[in-house]
Amino acid sequence: MAPQGTPNSPFNFIQVAIAALGAGYLNVIIFFIGGSAGASMQIGETSHDVVHFAQVLGYTWASVIVLGFVVFLLGRAKKGITKVAQWIGLIIAVASIAFPIMNSADAATAITLSLIHIMTGVAWFFAVHYGNKKLHTEAQALAIA
Repeated sequence: MAPQGTPNSPFNFIQVAIAALGAGYLNVIIFFIGGSAGASMQIGETSHDVVHFAQVLGYTWASVIVLGFVVFLLGRAKKGITKVAQWIGLIIAVASIAFPIMNSADAATAITLSLIHIMTGVAWFFAVHYGNKKLHTEAQALAIA
């Protein structure tokens, strides 16, 4: 049990919401810049498999908000999980770049979608970053142990 006055979670969930909104809007900007650079946003062989800006926005928001809430809840019980979750999320976002690179119809689409994945990973990393400095030392000790 945390001493009185000590926050119960290593980060504030509001920072997750802010990171999700910011990343979503930046990803939409990247999407439109990619489209201006000639990205067809087609994934796979058929013309039905096209990525739209609403998907980019929705998937960015959903992944950061939902998973950020899960880490927020887990972080309340075990503080060290947030540091691990930061890196795992970033690694997954970067590793998932393989999908658009291998399945995009053109290079501009591959680059655009890869940048979107990187932006989402960076936003995730900072979304679950230790905002409550009082618990930073305790969480770091738990993550190492």
